[in-house]
Amino acid sequence: MKTVTLTMNDALSGEEVVRTIDATNAYSSGNEAWELRGKNEQRKNLESWISERGNEQHNTILELISWEFSK
Repeated sequence: MKTVTLTMNDALSGEEVVRTIDATNAYSSGNEAWELRGKNEQRKNLESWISERGNEQHNTILELISWEFSK
């Protein structure tokens, strides 16, 4: 399973939060399959994951700093 490690800032505490999630959260739906598009699209998808799942799971407000895919 390919993963992506997110580095985020906890807006309430100011602490850095590192979380590894499934890489498909950065992918976009293409015509025939899921595609890994450019950095802007990846950021949009990862920020969507943060707002829909990450904030609730960590009980805070998270801000994406950076991300890195597993090799």
